[in-house]
Amino acid sequence: MKRIAFIVSTPTTADGFLRGHIAALAEHYHVDLIANFPDDYQASLQVTCQVYAPIQRNIHPWHDLVALVVLIRILAGRHYDAVHSITPKAGLLAMAAAWLTRIPVRLHTFTGQVWATRQGFSRWLLRTLDKLVHGFSTYSLVDSHSQRDFLLKEKVIKSEKSLVLLNGSISGVDIERFRPDSCKRDTVRSRHGIAASDFVFLFLGRINAEKGVPELLSAFRSVSSVYPTARLMIVGRDEAGMFTDGATEMEFTGKLVRVDYTREPEAYFNAADVFCLPSHREGFGSVLIEAAACGVTSIASNIYGISDAVVDGETGLLHIPGSEEALTEKMLMMISQPGLRSDLARRAMSRAREQFPASTLEKALVEFYKSRLY
Repeated sequence: MKRIAFIVSTPTTADGFLRGHIAALAEHYHVDLIANFPDDYQASLQVTCQVYAPIQRNIHPWHDLVALVVLIRILAGRHYDAVHSITPKAGLLAMAAAWLTRIPVRLHTFTGQVWATRQGFSRWLLRTLDKLVHGFSTYSLVDSHSQRDFLLKEKVIKSEKSLVLLNGSISGVDIERFRPDSCKRDTVRSRHGIAASDFVFLFLGRINAEKGVPELLSAFRSVSSVYPTARLMIVGRDEAGMFTDGATEMEFTGKLVRVDYTREPEAYFNAADVFCLPSHREGFGSVLIEAAACGVTSIASNIYGISDAVVDGETGLLHIPGSEEALTEKMLMMISQPGLRSDLARRAMSRAREQFPASTLEKALVEFYKSRLY
């Protein structure tokens, strides 16, 4: 049986995006997961083996060199037929190690570029590292068509050795898990003291400036002054420490609901009326199609990646990235025009469930592997 190794920095990446892919591939191949497993990690994926490698997300030359040496030893000893990496740091180390150990099939999935919003030397360096990742790989997958166009324009990847599977996204959306559920809506709202008549804007994801959370807070400040029943729910890990001291919640006097990382995002999508993703950069924005599959339309930045997940004026509303005024305008439009919101939500759900089902994308990945591992 052919042997595949998926390599990620942290196993949460695999938990979040590779569960279905690994399960589908495991029916045909021996599949291992190589990651920086914490001591308390509980296995939840259908892999043959879990292999530890000290890969860190942030750049650290000495630690990265150690991780590269460890990966070389692992790959040389286990004789894989294919290595597949996700995320930039894991991609660079994995593709370099796989190239050095002559793994015949070396795949990397691009899921967004950190350097897309950078300038100067930082942009040049990180862009060069992505070019190296593609150079070491035998093929690259990209999780959206607009992102692939961007990478081709920037001469980071080559057209003949890159591909977007079907309509894009890393793993599609589990349409059995993400679906309209009035019980979950009532439960979440009750849990957080939100009335049935309140209008809820939701952000769910990593909390930092690049996700546009500061603009969202400012826009909501304006919206809530016009519509007193508006609520903003922000769900996710606070990477930037924006809510550490509790001052922001106090300022909004009960109108802002703060929730830490959740393992039931589908429940929070159902509790919302509109999902907001004012991000400055995204590879695709999987949360947008997850919200859509739950029957919730979105307001999001008009940037590459997101423009694949949301069709402006048809399944949601896109705004000028980084513009508090444009975001405020779209939020007011959504709350004041229930007919528009309902139409957008209906079309968004239909598109998500027809064009992005996880099962279809998993089959496409299996077929892709069959074409490479013959």
